[in-house]
Amino acid sequence: MKQINMICIGLGLHARNVYLPFLLKYQNYFNVNLKLGIDVKSEEKVIRNYLSSNGIDIDLLFIDPFSGQEGVLPSDLDVYLTNFINKFEIEAVLISTEPLVHKAYAMWALRNGLHILMDKPISTRENVAFDMKQAIGIYEDYKDLLALYKGLQEKKTTIFSINAQRRYHICHQKVLSLIKEVSEQFDAPVTSIQTSHADGQWRLPNEILEPLTHPFSQGYGKCSHSGYHFFDIVYQYYLAGQRPNKEPEKIEIMSSFVSPKAFITQFNQSNYQGYFKEEYQSVCPYQDHELISLMENYGELEASVLLRFIKNKENIGNATINLTHNSFSRRAWLHARRDDLYKKNGRVKHEFHSIQQGPFQNIQVHSYQSKDDHSVNTEDDYKLGGNNHFEIYVFRNAAMFGDQEPPLKTYQLKDIDTKQHYSETGLTIDLAKGFVMVEFFDFIRQKIPKDKLISNIDSHAVSVQIMSHIYRSHILQQEGESPLVGFPIQEY
Repeated sequence: MKQINMICIGLGLHARNVYLPFLLKYQNYFNVNLKLGIDVKSEEKVIRNYLSSNGIDIDLLFIDPFSGQEGVLPSDLDVYLTNFINKFEIEAVLISTEPLVHKAYAMWALRNGLHILMDKPISTRENVAFDMKQAIGIYEDYKDLLALYKGLQEKKTTIFSINAQRRYHICHQKVLSLIKEVSEQFDAPVTSIQTSHADGQWRLPNEILEPLTHPFSQGYGKCSHSGYHFFDIVYQYYLAGQRPNKEPEKIEIMSSFVSPKAFITQFNQSNYQGYFKEEYQSVCPYQDHELISLMENYGELEASVLLRFIKNKENIGNATINLTHNSFSRRAWLHARRDDLYKKNGRVKHEFHSIQQGPFQNIQVHSYQSKDDHSVNTEDDYKLGGNNHFEIYVFRNAAMFGDQEPPLKTYQLKDIDTKQHYSETGLTIDLAKGFVMVEFFDFIRQKIPKDKLISNIDSHAVSVQIMSHIYRSHILQQEGESPLVGFPIQEY
């Protein structure tokens, strides 16, 4: 089997939690040879310690941060990488960087004919929550990448996979199949969707100020962090129920944000001093008005979004998406236990979806954690509050289906996963990311045809437009204009 030589651009928390452990475990199976890792100079010590402790011996390049919004790498970096991939016959690249530079690295990789696996979102922009040009630029970035990708396909066939792991999650795939089943049997489109995701963090004011993982200080926030997953899966749900002559022609969007400034009003410095006593002052010495001033151009902490699916000038379906960052948490301590605020720092995630198909079917997805330590999982973690809790409730109009159809079926993760993919230790959502990588390497090995790819870049046009227009709507509302925006649904 031919060896797959590759490079990993970005060796931060996500790469160290997902990509590198996968490669350590399966590099021999897929015959993958990681040749080079790249990150910023400020992370060199942490990265070298991680690689050394895990026995990973690769070339490393540490660089100064750069602005990649125009889609161009610094000339010296471009020359170095191009020479490197030619010398070592590199075929593939993982891009797991700050999303502001996704476009620059992806454009370079496309020009050099590489297979690409890239984190979501496809791109974001500095001050995207305040500057209409930058909000529009999210979709312009996508069009630039798609055009270059299509041009490359005329010369060679490559994969450009976006790590939208809910598309791969076995339970979300079950939901999609249930939607399609009723859609085809009753000519029943999806008529309503409600989605909610609570990130389960309690990020204190001083931590919001710091440029840590998923920062707010660069003018973007929750919608550019995990938000893209939910814009994407909501549209996948809607698309699964699509019926001839019932397709929407456009999507209209209204959004409402909660800013970090507002969070200071919700929980002020006096509150925190009451929670953590005198020690709090040493951690965050600012007064409320100073914090509000410092957070003036920070990105969104929470977002509520309404999508309207329009056909013949009529709304034929609503979808609501509610995203919260600082939500119910198990954190009860002042000092973060580690630099990674997402692991073992009190985080507990809650996720809910409700999909209606007129009078025929309602599917509810429930996934609620109650523990913040996810390092060890047992059989009990399939249950409500467990690390891997994931239940699907399927309500059906039994008489319309026939005598054998019950009005309610429930599925747990362990009921759906007959192949026991999730029997090993780990969070189900992290293991779904592993399926992304399996598809990526299997495509390169010519084991999967292109039309079977689950999350190739050419399937993300609508999801990217949703993200772009959510920011556009917010900006218009801030300017005192109508927040209703929309775009035609086009085929790519």
